[in-house]
Amino acid sequence: MAESERRYLVAGSGGMLGTALQRVLGERGATCSAPGERHFDITDTVAVDGAVAVFTAECLAAGEQGVLVNAAAYTNVERAEEDPETAYLVNEFGARLLARAARNAGLAFVHVSTDFVFDGVKEGPYLETDPVDPLSVYGASKLAGEVAVADVYPEAIIARTAWVFGENGVNFPVKILELAASRPRLSVVTDEIGSPTYTYDLATALVGLVGAGAHGLFHLAGTGSCSRFELAGEVLRLAGLPTELEPVTSGAFPTKAARPANSVLDCSKAAALGVTMPEWHDSLARFMANR
Repeated sequence: MAESERRYLVAGSGGMLGTALQRVLGERGATCSAPGERHFDITDTVAVDGAVAVFTAECLAAGEQGVLVNAAAYTNVERAEEDPETAYLVNEFGARLLARAARNAGLAFVHVSTDFVFDGVKEGPYLETDPVDPLSVYGASKLAGEVAVADVYPEAIIARTAWVFGENGVNFPVKILELAASRPRLSVVTDEIGSPTYTYDLATALVGLVGAGAHGLFHLAGTGSCSRFELAGEVLRLAGLPTELEPVTSGAFPTKAARPANSVLDCSKAAALGVTMPEWHDSLARFMANR
């Protein structure tokens, strides 16, 4: 089935991933409904059921397959430690509402999760089958969302990603650029490693999984890995900035929420379906070129 024969409803349309999904789907000729949070609050049962009912009617009228993508999330890792109720409301309850509405309406459903479900102590990339052990309220709330979606809608796609950056949002590369604009020297940690992921590539891969008829749990992150220090260095190089970097350990930046030291994800399960992610250097270069 061509993407032009599918119709997508995006929750979290104003965020980094929601913005990227609209771009990717537009390029592929797919119809995309992207209501703002005011009209599509994923924690509001009436709003969710109403939006899905309208969308489902549009799909039936157009003779198109409907796909609901949950790109909405409570992602403030630090604030979640002080406000777990809101984190769970969005990341678990909201995910459950969307999954139930999609199942009842006969829509395909895609839910996006995170590397923060792992404790980061493993040596080597994490597989979908590795034990989960979140270190933070944010990670625990996202894991609860995974469990809720799998329980309500076993045929859903659940995709974990990591170190996301993209247009229309706050992310690590943007923070580095902002700090470098006013400081001649930056301290960046060397003991956190991950797989930087461009939202455009993630959106493309999610659409690819839908097209492949996938269901279940997948990892989707940029190919390769690096430390925060290495990522910052590449950002500065691409931007042509002379800012010096000082390597430090994460202990130099005490935080309320613990973060996994290893966030590298193995994406071979998705690759077996023909869905692959670009190498992170390439992704970062394209992101920087579009700024």
